[in-house]
Amino acid sequence: MSLVVWSDKFSVGVKSIDDQHSVLFNAINDLHAAMLKGQARSVVGPLLHKLVDYTREHFTAEEAMMETAKYPSLDAHRIKHKELTKHVEEYVIRFESGDITLSIQLSNFLSDWLTKHIQSTDQEYGPWLNEHGVR
Repeated sequence: MSLVVWSDKFSVGVKSIDDQHSVLFNAINDLHAAMLKGQARSVVGPLLHKLVDYTREHFTAEEAMMETAKYPSLDAHRIKHKELTKHVEEYVIRFESGDITLSIQLSNFLSDWLTKHIQSTDQEYGPWLNEHGVR
């Protein structure tokens, strides 16, 4: 069972960003499924690192588009990205130190953050990017 399901309500109106968000949803679901199955650290660890790496790549791409379009709230958006990155890095440290209690906390945190972030903050930049030629 998926933790988060991509739908059009999450669309920001920019295909490449929507595609990246969909990949993030799938990565969170893969991580969640592995944690629920109690799969060994050898499975969960690489999935967690893959999610962190892809999130960084996504933030870089998203911010580059906003910069190109001179999005006026880019600085505030960058701060939110840095905050999430810091939280996820803290979870990675906990995971690597053997904290087995974080599985559900991490899954819930990631799914809540992603869905709320897309439906609020990211929804704000979509129209701006569209008006400035980014689709």
